[in-house]
Amino acid sequence: METYNKLDSKSYCLGMSLTIEALLHKAKYIEKIVLSNKANKNNQLDYLLQLCELNNIVLVYDDSLIDKLSIKENCYCIGIFNKFYNNLDSKKHIVLYEFNDYGELGTILRSSVSFDFHDIVIVNSDIDYFDPRCIRASMGSIFHCNIVHYDKLMDYINDYPDNFIYPFVPNGGHELCELKAYEPYSVIIPQEYRGLCKEFKEGYYVKHKNLNEMSLSSLSSIVLSYLYHQTI
Repeated sequence: METYNKLDSKSYCLGMSLTIEALLHKAKYIEKIVLSNKANKNNQLDYLLQLCELNNIVLVYDDSLIDKLSIKENCYCIGIFNKFYNNLDSKKHIVLYEFNDYGELGTILRSSVSFDFHDIVIVNSDIDYFDPRCIRASMGSIFHCNIVHYDKLMDYINDYPDNFIYPFVPNGGHELCELKAYEPYSVIIPQEYRGLCKEFKEGYYVKHKNLNEMSLSSLSSIVLSYLYHQTI
């Protein structure tokens, strides 16, 4: 296998923890597990071997392939899987608009799963969420998610005409504390406000002394936490 190319039908996750997450949640897509002969024999390795046996996953030892694919030191395990495409299956969608930062996307996927949001829509973005950098940044949360991509926001909205739309834009007229989300709904979070402001003149915002200083992942975590606590 060559180093990752977005046109490939396969991708891979680096590290034993991420590979275990893949085995637990997307085992049917895994082609094989590659282990290093340097891998420490411990409980984590025993668990991974049990999952491979349980799911009839091919296991090979190949230090040269790990050295070739790994982008970090001390990587002793790689999970190679076929890219998977699932439909949205809940009434709560997180729509990420014009996202193009792998680190931010990975962090938001972690927050989404932590707050029980598993349906993610990526709109108007060239980002490849199967890139090993994104998988690593998500700490395996990508394997808990259904992710779909749309080129245009209106195409997504037309596909889900019954969803209530809650966009986040600066000076949107309504603070987050005013939001009462009714299912089915779509929360739209942009990486850059400029594009979304053209789509929506009204929306919600997070009150902050300087919104420009708040990271996108922090903003998203606040919104997701607020929505989560509405349902418990």
